[in-house]
Amino acid sequence: MKRLQIHLLLFFLFQVVSTFAVESISINGPQTYWENSITKTTLEDVKKLVAQAFDCPVEFNNNQAELILYLPSLSQLTEQKSKAPDSHDYPYFQVPQHQYAWKFQKDGNKFYAFLSANSYLGISYGLYGLLQEKMGFCFYHPRQTIVPKLTQWNLPNNQLWEAKPVFDKKGFHLHTQHPLELTEALHDPLYPNALSMVKEYLDWLVRNGQNYFEFCLLESIDRKLWPAHAKAFVDYGHSRGLLMGVDFSLHMIQQKTFQMYLSPTQSVKSKEVQIIQNMQWLMQAQWDFFNMEFASAEFVGGNRAKKEKLRLLMIDWLEKNHPQTKLMGRQHVVKHDKEEGVTGQAFAWDSISLALDRKRGILSHTVMFYDMTEHNAPVYENQNQRHQFELLLDEMKKRETWYYPESAYWVTFDNSVPIFLLPYLKARLTDIDTCEKYHVPGHVTFSSGWEWSYWLFDWSIARWSWTYYENKIRQLKYPTQYVAAIDRDSLSKEWIKKALELQQCYLKDSNLVQWLTGMTVTDELPMGMNKAFHPRPPLSYKYLERKASQAEIQLIETEILPRLEAFYQQTFKQIQYRKSRGSLHNSWENEWLDGLEITGLRAHHRFFTLSYILERRKARLRHRHFDGKFYLENAAKVRQMAQEIVSRRETFYRYDLATIARWGRGHTSYDFGYLYPVYKLSFWKREEEQARRNNYGPFFMSIWNPLRIIGLVD
Repeated sequence: MKRLQIHLLLFFLFQVVSTFAVESISINGPQTYWENSITKTTLEDVKKLVAQAFDCPVEFNNNQAELILYLPSLSQLTEQKSKAPDSHDYPYFQVPQHQYAWKFQKDGNKFYAFLSANSYLGISYGLYGLLQEKMGFCFYHPRQTIVPKLTQWNLPNNQLWEAKPVFDKKGFHLHTQHPLELTEALHDPLYPNALSMVKEYLDWLVRNGQNYFEFCLLESIDRKLWPAHAKAFVDYGHSRGLLMGVDFSLHMIQQKTFQMYLSPTQSVKSKEVQIIQNMQWLMQAQWDFFNMEFASAEFVGGNRAKKEKLRLLMIDWLEKNHPQTKLMGRQHVVKHDKEEGVTGQAFAWDSISLALDRKRGILSHTVMFYDMTEHNAPVYENQNQRHQFELLLDEMKKRETWYYPESAYWVTFDNSVPIFLLPYLKARLTDIDTCEKYHVPGHVTFSSGWEWSYWLFDWSIARWSWTYYENKIRQLKYPTQYVAAIDRDSLSKEWIKKALELQQCYLKDSNLVQWLTGMTVTDELPMGMNKAFHPRPPLSYKYLERKASQAEIQLIETEILPRLEAFYQQTFKQIQYRKSRGSLHNSWENEWLDGLEITGLRAHHRFFTLSYILERRKARLRHRHFDGKFYLENAAKVRQMAQEIVSRRETFYRYDLATIARWGRGHTSYDFGYLYPVYKLSFWKREEEQARRNNYGPFFMSIWNPLRIIGLVD
């Protein structure tokens, strides 16, 4: 009886999963698809990828092939447009609906996959989705793709697999105010391989089912050469079905952002004339979206009434001259009551100005590895970011509204120190689930650097922006699922999940991350000027070394130091566990381990520098001699261990070291690439010397040029 059950089970499995060797493949569809730019490029790309995976010919419209991928008939292509959520009647930027579905069937020795989609964009996403979600391809980094080695087709017979986008618009904002991988390529047409680098990233977006791209435009561009460069990559993005946006400011002076008007000392033209001339100049590239920074600087409000008039001027001009282009604007996480320099009387809204204002869109911005609904997010002098969640829900009733979170925070929070913060995964998925629940139509991720495994966050976010169904059953999403997708070994999934839980518990829920972040100029300025942008200790290191009481010292010794050391020990234990389970064969797993190990070492380093500070303060309170060499010598040893990881990691960076990790001026206000602070562990060494010399001045061993960053000098 038992043997019969086994035979029946094997027979059932054979019927469900039809596996056979593939020696010829064809993609069949109307000739129109090879003439439309969106589908043509995708078809050529998919043909190469599938041929590489199966190591066999891939043809077009060969009915004799063993495996045939059937594209939709032309009658299915309705190119139906999207609509505003919940039947709101405000102006809404429509895009073709792009959901798709595959039906898998077997007939004798042949296998067929039928694609259903009602737009060219849906066909493009359907082909890439089949490769990545069902066949084992991984488009995880713009410069790296996993192409599986396939010999058989093993997708279930008679399965219906559907893909529905969570968002109407979904994509990424590259925060090129920072010296990132593509900052120079986007701004300098003479930078080596600039256009191909940008196209490479746009291809990555399309392969991952995204349809929106934007970046920060800087004022340091060559105004004569740049428009042609911009038009080239905007045209390419359009040819692939992408919406192309550019981010600039009304009059922000910090970080070399492009300004729509200059001050009277810089230009004799009126603000209105300058704005219109700049919009005409920008529209040489035919952008779909302008994302305008409304504030003069972070924490600076300015004259709201005057700015509202200028914004309405822009909306009106676009409506009359380029109605296909929409003005957007981000709402910062800084609360209005904490903005400085707010002047002017309230703007007098009338029915005409209100109607114009409804045409603009808004992006609700949140920062770092916190989600928008959690109650503890100590950033930008807020207790949490729930006001941004409330703003999102409120603005959705009035205008097109998107969510705008971060997948990395460059300067001191992660890559600069560096630390690899896995709770980003949980926060971003939580937010996507929240957005789906409330029908938020757009999701743009603020991205600032992909090394140290931060590519994993962008890649996961892109894939979570779709929901999949197998035979009408919704497929679950979870934070580490794409760790499992890129590495089929269940061991990776297991230890990364545990590493996430450890970091969530210690770094985020217990707020231990405030002791791991590096202090910068804004943290160490005199009281009243020291704005808290990122999590930082409630008592400054300067205070602890010079003024802390015995009770305050004891609190840190009993509450903070043990947790720093426990986090390090448990991180080290997890890493040793993974290494003991077998060789590391994959580059990405080595990268994850390096990121986790240096995060643990960061806590260990802080343990020693903080111990030194507290012991010296105790000696002073007790009027005793202090010799703290032990602590700083151990801190230096830990830093050297971390330096070895950095040196190893640099050999695997995907972009030019001289651009992203060394000293040198580019288009930004910084004198180096975004990974230069990592190169010699600048913050780590500085913290040792601060403690040794009892020097906590904001400019001590500083690598920043604050005057250039805030825009007071060029």
